[in-house]
Amino acid sequence: MKIGVIGGSFNPIHIGHLNLAYEAILRIGLDRVYFVVSARPPHKTGGDLLPFHHRYRMVEIACEDNDAFYPSDVEKDRSGPSYTIDTMRYFHKEFGDDVYFIVGQDAMEDVGSWHSASTLLKTCNFIVASRPGFDPSTLEDVLQSVLSVRYKNLKLESAGENDDGTIETIHVAGGGTKIYIVEITQLDISSTEIRSRLRNGASARYLVPPAVDEYLQKEVSF
Repeated sequence: MKIGVIGGSFNPIHIGHLNLAYEAILRIGLDRVYFVVSARPPHKTGGDLLPFHHRYRMVEIACEDNDAFYPSDVEKDRSGPSYTIDTMRYFHKEFGDDVYFIVGQDAMEDVGSWHSASTLLKTCNFIVASRPGFDPSTLEDVLQSVLSVRYKNLKLESAGENDDGTIETIHVAGGGTKIYIVEITQLDISSTEIRSRLRNGASARYLVPPAVDEYLQKEVSF
């Protein structure tokens, strides 16, 4: 079974998150995608983070109409910050090596700031959602710095073509992992924008699934 994992605060989950998961399934052939709700995101210290139970419940609601989408509360009872490397160790233990962390291009280019970044890159496969015109060498520069390796240890190759275009792959030396770079439809939606709308009394309609919008209106106060 080929598993995808998307981690985030999901504050709240929106259409962009769901589209990212769906297109990753179509492009890479994933069987499932787990939406892991971060309990204590290390990069987010603001005061507008909704309680975990609200964020997790909205992920549950958003996953209900797709049999390949699964909510995960694996980070709920973990002490300390919610680090990606700990979560991926859990999924590798559960499902084996054919597990992929799904992340946006911008976040991946900041991977050097992640906890145990070098170990993570050597032990975890990635699916990177890129923008049209993205130059893979930009990501190669980042990886070279994080891994302290020469270019020869990062091999970029085409992984084949389909109707949506070419999937590029970077092979990481020292661990045998791979990073798929996939062009995915970009939806310019942010949870920050959604929270701002709700604080101003507006609806998040068309930015989140209808059932999530209903939950926000009835159960959440900003």
